[in-house]
Amino acid sequence: MATKNNFSKAVLDLMGLPGNENEPEERMPDAAVEAVFDQNKRLDLNAGWEAEAVPETEFDAERKKFLYNAKAVTVSNTMPIQEEPPATVISRSMVIVGEIMSSGDIDIYGDVKGSVKTDGDIKATGKIAGDMSGNSFTLNGCTVQGNITAHGHVTIGLNTVVVGDIVADSIKVNGKVKGNLTIARMSEFLENALLAGDVRSQTISMSQGAKLHGNVSVALDSSQSEKEFDSIFGI
Repeated sequence: MATKNNFSKAVLDLMGLPGNENEPEERMPDAAVEAVFDQNKRLDLNAGWEAEAVPETEFDAERKKFLYNAKAVTVSNTMPIQEEPPATVISRSMVIVGEIMSSGDIDIYGDVKGSVKTDGDIKATGKIAGDMSGNSFTLNGCTVQGNITAHGHVTIGLNTVVVGDIVADSIKVNGKVKGNLTIARMSEFLENALLAGDVRSQTISMSQGAKLHGNVSVALDSSQSEKEFDSIFGI
């Protein structure tokens, strides 16, 4: 009993409550004593954790500074990814009647009866009856009845027949063409080439076996003038 009274007195001292030694000590309930003891124990533990807190290092300070000064990336600051549009494909079983307009490449395996215009390239193995305009042309084993206007190169492969005029930057012919050719730079005629029409180009190359029936005109280079060209012959 004396031990419990002493313990109760110690608890009162920790709480800062006065005690009267002359008066008989009242017995404090055990549950209350344990609650006070646990509360003081938790206070001591929290104080210990605060005392042992890890000080902020130089790395942590720089990291906070970087995060504070960093600017968030917004949608307006990012550039949208521009994907190339897929090629328009006309399958072998399709027959298109009417005008075709596109901003991408066109692959023609079927038949088209109408004009074809695009900013991209055109590949054809089918039959086209109409004028065509585009960047570059690759014609293999197809039949074209209409004029062709190309900003780039035109390839006319074997077993290809073109009836119409062709305007292009350069051309390689290994098929049959009936029409006039106006080529800005190089015209190349392979061994199976057959041209029935006039050709005007800056440079012409012909392989053995190529056949041309028409007038051939080699344009002057842009760096030359007619006067400079005539001076070569002393005119």
